Amino acid sequence: MKMKAVVLREFGGVENFAEEQWQAPDPREKEVRVQVRAATVNPVDFKTRKGYLGGEPPMIQGVDLGGVVEAVGDKVDDLRPGDEVYGFVDAEGPASNGAYAEYVTVPRSFLASKPAALSFPEAAALAMVGLTAYQCLIDKAAIRPGESVFIAGGSGAVGSVAVQLARYYKAGPILTTAGSRESVDYLTGPLGLARKHILDYRHRSPDELAEEVVAANNGRAVDAAFDFVGGDMKRLCCEVVDFDGRVTTIVEEEDDFRLHVVSGQKSPLLSRSASLHTQLLLARARFGTPPYWDIFAEELAILAKLVEQGHILAHRILMLEDFSASAIAEAHTRLEGRHVDGKLVIPIAP
Repeated sequence: MKMKAVVLREFGGVENFAEEQWQAPDPREKEVRVQVRAATVNPVDFKTRKGYLGGEPPMIQGVDLGGVVEAVGDKVDDLRPGDEVYGFVDAEGPASNGAYAEYVTVPRSFLASKPAALSFPEAAALAMVGLTAYQCLIDKAAIRPGESVFIAGGSGAVGSVAVQLARYYKAGPILTTAGSRESVDYLTGPLGLARKHILDYRHRSPDELAEEVVAANNGRAVDAAFDFVGGDMKRLCCEVVDFDGRVTTIVEEEDDFRLHVVSGQKSPLLSRSASLHTQLLLARARFGTPPYWDIFAEELAILAKLVEQGHILAHRILMLEDFSASAIAEAHTRLEGRHVDGKLVIPIAP
């Protein structure tokens, strides 16, 4: 069976995307073949396109998906053809290809039943960012009721889920940053944050922002800080965390980036016995073996339950016009230029 795919023929610019017919993969033991209904475009995609994250063209990119089970391999007994699912794939890990395709085969552990309350595009937009936020707040920082939280980038795709998870687990106050009226409206409206807990980072120095974070937390440093932006925001998270606090970052920096972690009096973390955690969702997929993958299905199921209970809202999505090389090229260009206010979603199949 043939399938349509948008293929990256070689590393570099968006002109290297092309529409091709590939062989649809057959599921092996403990694998599921999914008919992809929707996929998303993420920052990891344009970094991969440029050759920063390994792999070898020709390749099919795309990490998030919402779709329908088309076939299952041996030893898959809890999913069957016709089931609606969502999840993520890593073409450089155990998946047959990325999600810019009509079909993908992926280990069962990378999927969970799609929340009935979400459309396929909405579910696809939740998978990777939802898992990332959950692993930052719960697996790494282990937030507890009553703890104060600072989230750098709370209106973004990962940050907005993190805000909702922090509220569900009764953390507070929940402080975050915003750089536009639209972001403030989103944070105070659908996400329900108090205006006084949203800090405008424009035209403020890092020292001024650090003072504002502490002031917004009633004069105390925060128990946990989450860096979903990078750069100076990563440094800010380290400056505002309290004794025995936890900083978690998902942003990889350039080689010349400097952050004092254990360098004596220069380190805000060492002086407060605070800890720094990193979180990369693709690490288990790309470098781990099957025993490390079960956590994905477990946590996708938790997120789906929270959606069904009304604790997590669908993120803002921006639908591409069609499933084509030109549409995906435009999406990469917009995302790389930071001209996006929402999650870019590709309609793959009706």
